[in-house]
Amino acid sequence: MRILISKDPRYPLENKKIKAAVKKILKQLGIKDNFEVSIAFVGKRKALRMNKIYRQMDYIPEVLSFSQDGDQAGEQKLLGDILICFPQVRERAITENRLVDEVIEELLAWGLRNLVTDLSWQAKLK
Repeated sequence: MRILISKDPRYPLENKKIKAAVKKILKQLGIKDNFEVSIAFVGKRKALRMNKIYRQMDYIPEVLSFSQDGDQAGEQKLLGDILICFPQVRERAITENRLVDEVIEELLAWGLRNLVTDLSWQAKLK
């Protein structure tokens, strides 16, 4: 399993925790280790721009997911990309009196479920 993480250095996130959460969620979903997933933590402007471009929606999303349909990257199959808006996560955590890590794990689960439930994936997950 290859988990790529990109984030602004201003965001207080631990790659180790994020990777552990992704592995746990994928295991629960029955996904094997031969996949690559990319997680990007972005600001509000980039999240809004991506939502406008890819979904034609004019609001700042907490999370977006983009399936790669199992294309190959060396020996790994590309599961897809997940984009999480860190300022939105922080605001939600404060509003709901929760830890930022809890909200991130919830959004990772949502994004990963979206990637693996894509109908084109069903045959490739085995």
